[in-house]
Amino acid sequence: MKTFSMITAAAILAATSLSAQQVEILPGYSDFRAPEAMVLERPMDLVSDWVAGFPESPEGRPHLTLNAELADSGLLVIEITEFNLLDDSVASVQRRYELSPAEAGWHLVAFGHRQQCYRGSDGEWQADPCL
Repeated sequence: MKTFSMITAAAILAATSLSAQQVEILPGYSDFRAPEAMVLERPMDLVSDWVAGFPESPEGRPHLTLNAELADSGLLVIEITEFNLLDDSVASVQRRYELSPAEAGWHLVAFGHRQQCYRGSDGEWQADPCL
């Protein structure tokens, strides 16, 4: 019983210290729907719902790209972009995740969300919401 309590306490402390860490918001990106810091055994789980839910509709010729690469810095970079959205103001959205190797998998260390607007941004990516 005492061993179980010590193991449980250690697990709770480890989870607490990880969840207390903040995920860095990447420059030029927003924190829209930013995930909490976490360690993932399967980092592609971060984008699996987005990929599985594509396309929302066949209208508008939707297009999705997914890029994942191990950068020279040792970070795993995952970037998912959806184009030709069925939205009056948002043309495209992009999310970027950066993960570092961890003992139990991959630790999410940075995140960003940005969009391209149909109006007012000259097609540039922006962190601010579209109008």
